Amino acid sequence: MKDEHGAPLREPWQLKTLPGADQSPERFRVLFFTCAGGDEAADALPMAFRRALLDRALTFAPDLAVANGDHIYWDLNTALKWRGDAASQAQTAERYHKIAWIDQDTAFDSETNRHSLNTIISRQVAALYEDRFASVPLVFVTDDHDYFENDNGGTWGYSFPPRPFVLGLQRRTAAMVYPYALGRPRLKGGALTSETVETVKIGKLAEIALFDCRRGWDTKTGYGVLFPEVEQFLIERLRTSTASHYIHAPSNPFGWTAGKIGEWYGDKPPPGTKGSDKEFWPSGWFDQHQRLIKALSAQKGRPAITISGDMHASGAKRLTASGDLDLSANPVEAILSGPIGTGSRGWPSQGRGMFPRIPEKLTGTDVAATEERNGFTLFDVTPDHIEVRQFRWRPPEPVEAIASLQPFATFTINRRA
Repeated sequence: MKDEHGAPLREPWQLKTLPGADQSPERFRVLFFTCAGGDEAADALPMAFRRALLDRALTFAPDLAVANGDHIYWDLNTALKWRGDAASQAQTAERYHKIAWIDQDTAFDSETNRHSLNTIISRQVAALYEDRFASVPLVFVTDDHDYFENDNGGTWGYSFPPRPFVLGLQRRTAAMVYPYALGRPRLKGGALTSETVETVKIGKLAEIALFDCRRGWDTKTGYGVLFPEVEQFLIERLRTSTASHYIHAPSNPFGWTAGKIGEWYGDKPPPGTKGSDKEFWPSGWFDQHQRLIKALSAQKGRPAITISGDMHASGAKRLTASGDLDLSANPVEAILSGPIGTGSRGWPSQGRGMFPRIPEKLTGTDVAATEERNGFTLFDVTPDHIEVRQFRWRPPEPVEAIASLQPFATFTINRRA
């Protein structure tokens, strides 16, 4: 890799690939994290702190990294028109004009918008990752902010499914900086549906299903947050995959609620919560959750595992019931990966007045306590079990402590007999 003058941009590095389809590795380490985006000018965690967290994660030599959603925070209509009061909207507009203004009155790929998009990507993605993952395969999952909006609803309508303008912004961003997706199925509906799911195969050892829970919002019939074709694909793979482990990695968490409209669950935030839009939540979304969680638990021989993005917290739960479903024969191991970039005002208990908790319709126990702290999760996958380690840190803890950060929680998920 050389610059325009022929000089090398960096020292040579060792490339790493995933095991072949017929290989059976004895051990494979996966790094999971979420919410790495955010601009320091908008109170995101300082970039130096985020780099330190990723650098600490990389000292454990992961074989694969999964960045689960919210790579960028630069909401348009939800920040400029639909949410907050006039003063907060004006403050956001002033910041956007100063740094990178996206003009919605022109084409999404206009010269102005191309320049602004380059600036946003440079500040939030390129500045963080640099060349850190040159030797580690990295995959991205898309979540709401990656469409340049927050998941919201109101008398004005819904922010999702994405309107054409922001869908164009997401696709252009993906083309510029997302790692190339190799495991897209060919689904009915073409690219619109197929782009929301990716399967990462680790030889015969494991499959990881990555899926975007925003683009497929059905706000008319309330069918679900995933396109029906995506739901059917996920359930079919749970039934037919021969991998030793099958792991769901949705952008939207299983097992937790913070009273947001975009969740699978109908739980409301505390009365009087400013900006609550839960009254617009379609109840049918939980029905889709039930179909997916039933299929997870119904696996023969494999544990039921889901590790999610989006939630600005870290933790793990063992779910034994969901609504009228008894999951106790194969409980669902629900895990929050931990966020990388959450700043002082981005925690659910502060932004929504509700600490992340188990939804009312679910029954489960804590495997690792839920905490609103930045961090990451490591999976050490073997044919017989998965060892999970969760790492957590948050100011005012000193940034120097990140370099020697140790697991806050360690637990093992065994294959079923």
